[in-house]
Amino acid sequence: MWIVVVIGLLVGGLLAGVAAAIFLWSRYSGDADEAGSPAVASATPAPTPSASPEPTRTKRPKASGPGDVRDLKAGLFCRDLKADGYSYSAAVDYWRMHGQPDQMDANRDGIPCETVYPADRVRDYWGDRMPNPDAPVYEPPVDDNYMDLPGGLFCRDLYSSGYSYGDALSYWYYWGMPDRMDADKNGIPCETVYPKSTVDMYW
Repeated sequence: MWIVVVIGLLVGGLLAGVAAAIFLWSRYSGDADEAGSPAVASATPAPTPSASPEPTRTKRPKASGPGDVRDLKAGLFCRDLKADGYSYSAAVDYWRMHGQPDQMDANRDGIPCETVYPADRVRDYWGDRMPNPDAPVYEPPVDDNYMDLPGGLFCRDLYSSGYSYGDALSYWYYWGMPDRMDADKNGIPCETVYPKSTVDMYW
């Protein structure tokens, strides 16, 4: 008989424990959440914040004004430099840097771009080095006797051999206006070798 009583007590205790466990579970998993209890964390994971869109890359504005003429390709004309906003002095630098090409000095008077840039800018740059307006316009000699001379000569070689300043000037143009004949690179060759009065007639 006592065994039945003991079993009854055990079963009753077991049922009471299960009931208490269910009550506590429902209390803290559901009801407590609805009551806003801070002790129990929500089982639903917090939403991941959406990634902010990548900022639009704005194109960097181009620096105002022209850049360095040393970065320009060869073969440009005076009109190209002027159209791009380069100053007259920058155009002269470009002309010298690329061997004083004839395409920038059509009349080959050693003053480039004089018909493209304003005359006052050209005069301000060259000053008293501007060509003499009364000087004869350069024309290549008909006999082209300078073409029989070897390359590499200096002004003093031509002067000592009896060649005129016009011949020396033609020789200088023919051989690509070498710096050895224009040491100060001012576009006027042989100015320290031939008489100043003769040079001034051309410039």
